[in-house]
Amino acid sequence: MESKTRQRQVLMVEDTASVAALYKSYLNPLGVSVTIVGTGTEALAFVKDITPDLILLDLRLPDMTGMQVLEAVRRDHGNIPVVIMTAHGSIDVAVEAMRYGAQDFLIKPCEADRLRVTVNNALKEEEKSPQEKKSSKQAGAQYQGFIGNSLPMQAVYRVIESAASSKATVFITGESGTGKEVCAEAVHAASPRNDKPFVALNCAAIPKELIESELFGHVKGAFTGASTERQGAVELANNGTLFLDELCEMDLDLQSKLLRFIQTGTYQKVGSSKTSTVDVRFVCATNRNPWLEVQEGRFREDLYYRLHVIPVSLPPLRDRGDDVLEIAHALLALMSVEEGKNFSRFSPEVIRLFKAYHWQGNVRELQNVIRNIVVLNEGEEVTLQMVPPPINNGGVKIASTSSIASTSHMAAEAPVQPEVQTATSSVSQIVSKSQIEPLWIVEKRAIEAAIDACDGNIPRAAGLLEVSPSTIYRKLQTWQEAQG
Repeated sequence: MESKTRQRQVLMVEDTASVAALYKSYLNPLGVSVTIVGTGTEALAFVKDITPDLILLDLRLPDMTGMQVLEAVRRDHGNIPVVIMTAHGSIDVAVEAMRYGAQDFLIKPCEADRLRVTVNNALKEEEKSPQEKKSSKQAGAQYQGFIGNSLPMQAVYRVIESAASSKATVFITGESGTGKEVCAEAVHAASPRNDKPFVALNCAAIPKELIESELFGHVKGAFTGASTERQGAVELANNGTLFLDELCEMDLDLQSKLLRFIQTGTYQKVGSSKTSTVDVRFVCATNRNPWLEVQEGRFREDLYYRLHVIPVSLPPLRDRGDDVLEIAHALLALMSVEEGKNFSRFSPEVIRLFKAYHWQGNVRELQNVIRNIVVLNEGEEVTLQMVPPPINNGGVKIASTSSIASTSHMAAEAPVQPEVQTATSSVSQIVSKSQIEPLWIVEKRAIEAAIDACDGNIPRAAGLLEVSPSTIYRKLQTWQEAQG
C-alpha cells in the first residue's frame, strides 16, 4: 500500500534551464516530484542511483543524443517509461525512438495541458498489467476519423494534438488517397473552433476563372452569370477552419491575393471595392512536394513560408504496417451493412496479400477494392478469388533496370500485370528466378538514379520519387551503415 501512495518521481532531462523550470511548474498540479538534469551523463548517473517512475527526455543534449540515453536506459535499467521531447523538425527521430522503446513523445514547445495529460497517461499506463496495456492499445486504434495505431500514424496524431489548439497554419503533404482531408477535419475537431464551420475548397477541382469567386465570393453582376451575390469560402469559414486542398494547383495571380488575405485578414469580393474582415484558421494540403513547386516557379516562395508553419506528412498505406488490416476490416463491416451483405472476415490468403500489396492509391484504393468485393460477391469470408485484378495477381510489382532509368520511380511503382493461370496462381513465370533481385537493391538503384538526375538535390529527388526526403535520408544512412 505504501508504494501506491508514495510521490511519483519524474526525471526531466532538459539542458535549457528556463524551459525545464517552466515545464516543472506545469507539472505541479499532478503532485509529482520532478528532478531536472541538463546532460545525458547526469541522467544516466541519476537513474543508476534512483529509479524514476518516468523520464522526460529531450532529444538534443550537449553531451550526447537523447537516443543514446534511451538506448542506455533500455539496456541497463529495463522498462522505465520514457517520453521523448522533440521539436517539429525531428519527429522522424521521435518515431524511431518509439521503435526503440520510448512510450510516447511531446512536440516542443508544449502547452501545460498537453504536458500534464501525457505525463499522467504515461504514469497510469505503467501501472497497468501487460494484458491491460495490450487492450488499451487496441482500443486506441481510432483517432478523429483515422483508423490505425502504427508508429507513423501515432506521430501524425501527436502533431495534430500539439497544433490543434493554436491558430498556426497546418500544411499537410502526402500521396493521393492518404487521407489529407481527414487530417484537416481532425485538426478542426481537436481545436477550440470545433463548433464553428469547417469549409473545404479543392483548388484543383475548380476552373481557375472561378476559383477567386469561390474563395472570396462575388457581388451581383460581377461577371456574366453572377445573378446574385455569393458568399465565398473565407466568409463561410469565419471563426472556423478553411481547408485549401491541392493548394499547389492555385494560379499564381490568385496566390498573391491569398497571401495578402493571410497577412491582413481582409479581402474583397469579386466586383466589389468594399473590404471585409474575417477570422479563419488555415489548413492546406498537397500531394506534390511544395518546396519543389517553389523551386520550379509554380508556387510563391513568400506564400510557402507563410503557410508552411506546422508540416504534417501523412505516411503511405504501405508504410503503416498492420493498419491496412484494421482499415480493411472496418471498411468491410461498413460496406457490408450498406450493401446488405454478410461479409465479416478475410481469408488468411487475402490477409497476406493485403499486407504484401503496394497500395499505390493508398486508402482510397483499398476502399475501392473492398467496395468491389462486397458488391460483386456473396458470402461471409472474402476469398482470394473475390479480390479484383491487378491485386489478385499477387501484388508483386517488379521494376526493370530500364524502367527505373526512364522514369526515376521506385521499384514498387512499375507494375507487371501477369495473367492468372489458375485460382491458386499468385505470380506468373514472366521472369526466371535468376533474374529477380532483392527489392532493396532495386530500390537503392532507383534512389541513386533519381539523386544523380537531380544533381545531388535529395528533396528534389524525393519529389520525383513521390516520397518524403526523410525516407531517402533514412535509407541512405541504412545502406551506409551496412557497408561500413
